[in-house]
Amino acid sequence: MPKFSWLFSFFLFLTVPAAWACSVCGCGDPLQSSASAHPLAGAVRLDFQSIYLTASAQSDDDVTQTEAVRQVNFNATLNYSPSGDWTLTAMLPLVEKYWTLSAGDAPAVPGGTLADSGTPFGIGDVMVGARYFFWQDTDFKTKEHQALALSGGAYLPTGGTDFKSGVTGDNLDTHSQLGTGAFGFYGGLLYNHVWDDFTLSANFNVVAHTKALTSDSTSAVWDYAFGTSYTGGISGQYHLADDLAISLAVEGRYADADSKANDSQTAVVTAPNTGGTVLDLSPGFSWNLSGDSVLYAKVQVPVYTNLIGVQTVDPTYALGTQFLLH
Repeated sequence: MPKFSWLFSFFLFLTVPAAWACSVCGCGDPLQSSASAHPLAGAVRLDFQSIYLTASAQSDDDVTQTEAVRQVNFNATLNYSPSGDWTLTAMLPLVEKYWTLSAGDAPAVPGGTLADSGTPFGIGDVMVGARYFFWQDTDFKTKEHQALALSGGAYLPTGGTDFKSGVTGDNLDTHSQLGTGAFGFYGGLLYNHVWDDFTLSANFNVVAHTKALTSDSTSAVWDYAFGTSYTGGISGQYHLADDLAISLAVEGRYADADSKANDSQTAVVTAPNTGGTVLDLSPGFSWNLSGDSVLYAKVQVPVYTNLIGVQTVDPTYALGTQFLLH
């Protein structure tokens, strides 16, 4: 049997869950915190994770201006395994964003560096989902375990979408709002292979959003839809000691460009400077604090980008802990 229990040894290094600061932010499996290689019937786990990321894009209205978002998530996730094949998950994200619009050639204040800014804070889009391990194989002689699982779920439009600028009084940019204003549906496939000291895993996921549900034509998300995204990755985790493991993953994401209403609100058009491809190299570690708790950290470093329009995506950092409650 692996030096870590299967309950805690596998879920940590699959992915950092997607955080919607931009159309190409976040490479990963929405159910990363429930992706244990061997669900235990009746197990209840509580996960707390902090995620930090930054991204920027050229303004839609003025090519001399840049919109930038700094985002911090605190995600509380509850996982319950009603059987040895199923895990049910619910995640409540608390989100803080700091959005800025550079002055460009037309500063709001002569000599000023910013034309606008905003700091939304509150609940983001809640996520619910389930993972079903439809095939598992264990060889106790060689201490190997393999599994295949299907996952699916939804992001609910619970995050605020009506935040306004304290400078101009206008709506903040769509990507600076705490929620998407839409439902997001996802599905994926997970494979893992556990040896005595090493775990290999792979996942692929698709996330598709509906158009924002609001009928208010003055809303920041009116007639807006985030592009469908395709994410996946391969991760290897090595156990250095009974209570310490390191990992390295290669993770990627391709997102279609977003769509929105045109300025005259007569047609739906492609949103500029959204979508594209990101490939990350993601090192991480975990520390088994006790039999019932694990501390973990991970960073996703973009090593290749092919983004639509003018965009930048910086590293994403994650730090968290998970507790086995039952």
